[in-house]
Amino acid sequence: MIKITTASLLTSVLLFSTSALAEEVDLKKNMQAMKLAFKQAAEAQSIDEMRKPVLDLENLIADSKQGDYPPEKTELYLEGFKKLSGAVSEVNAELDQGDLEAAKQSLREVDSLRLEYHDKRNPSIWKRLFG
Repeated sequence: MIKITTASLLTSVLLFSTSALAEEVDLKKNMQAMKLAFKQAAEAQSIDEMRKPVLDLENLIADSKQGDYPPEKTELYLEGFKKLSGAVSEVNAELDQGDLEAAKQSLREVDSLRLEYHDKRNPSIWKRLFG
């Protein structure tokens, strides 16, 4: 017979709830971090300087893909993350080829996607009223 004490039960509950909280994705926090990483990548003066913020973008996108989003927005968010991943992969390909200017040009696609998906996520009152 297994004897469960109050202390062991409480410890188990705390461990479970802590690990469950640790797995939640804070999309707002990730978006703020993406903004900073994007800015650092755009301002980079060398390939090596650009690699770290681009890697940060990749990691933040991958983390954001794991989020649990409202059913009506899940498809939209995942589509955006997929496109962002592709754009960041293009930036990495340009960096691997040693072409900083091409990488910065490809980084503009990331900014374009940001604008597009922010608009889709939070349409203006006029778009809501008139489509």
